[in-house]
Amino acid sequence: MSDMHHYVTAISKIVSDEHDDEVILRGHRLGDLIQNASFAEAVFLLLAGRMPIRGQARTLDALLTACVDHGVTPAAMIGRAFASYGTSTAAAIAGGILLFGDITGGAGDPLARYMIAALSDARAAGTEIDDGVINNAAGRIVEEALRSGGRMPGFGIPAHNKDPRAPVLLKVAQENGAAGVYCRLLVAIENELAGIKGRPIPTNLDGIVAALILDFGFPPECAAAFVMIPRSFSTLAHHLEEKAQGTKWRHVPQENVTYTGPMPSQ
Repeated sequence: MSDMHHYVTAISKIVSDEHDDEVILRGHRLGDLIQNASFAEAVFLLLAGRMPIRGQARTLDALLTACVDHGVTPAAMIGRAFASYGTSTAAAIAGGILLFGDITGGAGDPLARYMIAALSDARAAGTEIDDGVINNAAGRIVEEALRSGGRMPGFGIPAHNKDPRAPVLLKVAQENGAAGVYCRLLVAIENELAGIKGRPIPTNLDGIVAALILDFGFPPECAAAFVMIPRSFSTLAHHLEEKAQGTKWRHVPQENVTYTGPMPSQ
């Protein structure tokens, strides 16, 4: 049985002795990373255990930028409400992150699982992932998603006719050689979905993020995290702006609340 008081990690090590004071991150001195690596490169190293190639680093940086803000979203509303209640900045950021789920910001996780499962047999058999394999996988994914949930996670967005961030991010990945088999599969899913629905339902930010984190080699559980973590800076920005505006007690006006319960007897 494992010793529950002992941790084993290949991620990082603190060095502090008579010869050196340093932090080792995946075999690299943190001091060297601070001087020579970008934040995106450090994040890639942390998760993948290796430094990214140049195109991957540029694409990951673009991904973080794409996710940083999207107006007064629910996470931003949390930040603003917390400021109006006098709640701490740390609580506001934590509250903003906690609201993410399958409907808001979390659709990338189920999509990533769908994509991995659809290509698992071909990868296990060493089959070439050609257009035929991609298109067949896309068909199975759309069929299963629509049958089980009624909608395809990672596609469509209420605020836009089409999400303006997704095609730009895909273009950056393609131009930098970071778009792999999962980005190809994402495009095939979009085409398959349009054929079934009879109208375009473009991929959204969750969808392109899911495809990219899989092409980076990250675990599928990273998809939603790569939306919510950079979005936490949006929660912070809106929290600070609301605090500077001096508002008090953000709330739902009573005229916007419809009571449907019983009234007390006279």
